[in-house]
Amino acid sequence: MNTPDISDKFPNTPFLLNYRPYGNNDFFCGELVTVECPDDNSLVREVLSDDGTEKILFVNGFNSKLVAFIGDNLAQLAIDNNWRGIIVNGCVRDVEILKQMNLGIYALGTCPKKSLKNNEGEINKPFITEGIEIHSGNWAYVDENGILIAKTKLLI
Repeated sequence: MNTPDISDKFPNTPFLLNYRPYGNNDFFCGELVTVECPDDNSLVREVLSDDGTEKILFVNGFNSKLVAFIGDNLAQLAIDNNWRGIIVNGCVRDVEILKQMNLGIYALGTCPKKSLKNNEGEINKPFITEGIEIHSGNWAYVDENGILIAKTKLLI
């Protein structure tokens, strides 16, 4: 299954473009957990420390290009805790390592600088990107064609 086939079956499902793959997983899907990160990824570690079975973390980095929100250490934490993937509305780093990891990772770009660690942000806070509302509990279907965002799990 891929996102074009899913989109054909569910044509009213909104989608995101502009995100690039950085992990080593061609297709992944799961229930979203959102975390708001104003150039601070402190809460990302907290969320990824929980069981991520059938879940995808969607980091709202406000399109920032000032810092990276995910690197190899947090990606490994996600793998260790069974997360299906991570989507970053911002940047990642350690891309030469991320592309070797068996985890779906999509982001807007890369940045070598690590984020702040001031415990700022909020878990499960909805946000809008590319005109689409993103909520914890939504489902995402992700591959190189795009990211489909559904309000509930689709019967694919």
